[in-house]
Amino acid sequence: MKISWLLSTLNPRLKWRGFRGLCYNEQGISAVEFALIAPLLILLYLGSIELSLLMQADRRVTQTSASLGDLTARLTTVTDTDMEEMFAAAKILMAPYDADAAEMRISSIVDNGDGNPRVAWSEAHNMTAYSKGETVTLPDGIMPSPGSVIMAEVSYDYASQFGYIVSTSTTISDKFYLRPRRVSEIARVTTAGSNSFGPTS
Repeated sequence: MKISWLLSTLNPRLKWRGFRGLCYNEQGISAVEFALIAPLLILLYLGSIELSLLMQADRRVTQTSASLGDLTARLTTVTDTDMEEMFAAAKILMAPYDADAAEMRISSIVDNGDGNPRVAWSEAHNMTAYSKGETVTLPDGIMPSPGSVIMAEVSYDYASQFGYIVSTSTTISDKFYLRPRRVSEIARVTTAGSNSFGPTS
């Protein structure tokens, strides 16, 4: 009787219902529902932000690799200065991401008509350059025989901004093939010394 009186005092609607009145009490339902769905909503919100940042980084990598290949394909010869300028341009293209942390490689692949594409020259930043004469496998229809293509590669380790939505590190990479615009094969002209990204090949 004392419990029933106490419940009816706290909430008049529970009068004469006792403990059964708790089953009909709808106060606080919204708060309980929000507490149940809030973690999911927060996860979806952070996930959408993380996905947009990841897509932005992917576009930067694609744009940088395409631009490196295009800039190289426009030349007739590639000097040390040209190579320095192209990698310097890559820093701007990768912004706001750190281009110094990205892996980049520009290579000239030549087929002398024997159907075996080989590396004529290769320059790299933060990754190993191909050896001269090394055989590489290209997608069908890319390489004319005889002929040559410029292969530009960029790889970037994207670090998650949150660390709980996706893996803390996701590697984004892209590769572009472009045929020389003005000559059949672009020559690499080197001089003594090294460029800002290490020694020339």
